[in-house]
Amino acid sequence: MVQASGYLNPQEPQARARLQGILAQGGVVILPTDTVPGLAVLADRPEAASMLAATKGAGEARPYSLHLRHGEELRSLLPYLPPGLPRWLRSKLPGPWTVVLPAEWVALPKAWKWTWPTVGLRLPKEDGYLDFVGDLPAPLLMTSVNPPGEAPLVGRALAEWAAERPAIGLGVNPEAISEAQASTVVAFDPLPQLRRGQRPLHQLQPGLRVLVICTGNICRSPVGAALLERELASAWGVTPADLQELGWVVASAGTYALSGSPASEHSVTAAAEIGLDIRGHRAQHLEEALRHRWDLVLAMGRSHLGAVPASVSSRLFDPFDHEVPDPFGQDLRAYRRMREHLVRACETWIADWSRWDQTQS
Repeated sequence: MVQASGYLNPQEPQARARLQGILAQGGVVILPTDTVPGLAVLADRPEAASMLAATKGAGEARPYSLHLRHGEELRSLLPYLPPGLPRWLRSKLPGPWTVVLPAEWVALPKAWKWTWPTVGLRLPKEDGYLDFVGDLPAPLLMTSVNPPGEAPLVGRALAEWAAERPAIGLGVNPEAISEAQASTVVAFDPLPQLRRGQRPLHQLQPGLRVLVICTGNICRSPVGAALLERELASAWGVTPADLQELGWVVASAGTYALSGSPASEHSVTAAAEIGLDIRGHRAQHLEEALRHRWDLVLAMGRSHLGAVPASVSSRLFDPFDHEVPDPFGQDLRAYRRMREHLVRACETWIADWSRWDQTQS
């Protein structure tokens, strides 16, 4: 039912149908989110950006945010992501975050003719929004209600702005909003950049702190750690030195390591054959390494797992629960077999960290 103020309550069937009808006809509506109210159009309309720009009195050069309908849509639009990012996105969305990604990471329908180099994604954690958009045929392209360069409108200012534009469906009660906080905006390019808001650095980083362990920290674990570091950097399109900015930290240690010992000669050779340089490696004892925080410890054998405190998450380096045999004292062929075992395991970890958790809704 339309109230005197022009407010169409999305929870009321007639008003809900009216708002959906405006969108279906290519119109603009104002909807609530978990941050500020937003101007919305269906994202699958070729003229969507032009409509928002004209309504707001702004240009089209700055991309507007794609507001999604549910978590499954987020996963379908982002089928292939760098390691750690699916888990990180799942921890932030739904929620008051706008995540800006390179357009090539997002599987947008070609019919949308997306021209911007990036895509800003939002999934508001607001029951009224989620209930309303679930019935729509496409996600929404949205922007805040405000003149360019000014703060978002709320309360009486929003009501007056909407009253001057009766063609816009008002799906939010301005009188119920006295103040609103804009979303935190973080962009991956591919390193994270905080573009709006105040958040501690660790909240922007999708990586894990991973410790790889074996016995002496001179044969298996140095190669395993170097492999993980290289493949993580490759998957993100950065150098290994940049990984820490993403929160990825990889190190190695040994349960009986003699601190300061170099990697074994055959490990250095086997690593060099696939382009890894571990000549600078120096062993550290597990006790020394455990002075630092680790999100995950990957062990070459089950005996090594027993040395890891129960408070620290630990697994075998081989995700299929096979031990990696120790080649110590054997010829180079044994080290090559070790290396290939580690390569296969590493590939599996990278794929696993890049995959959405299908058990979560």
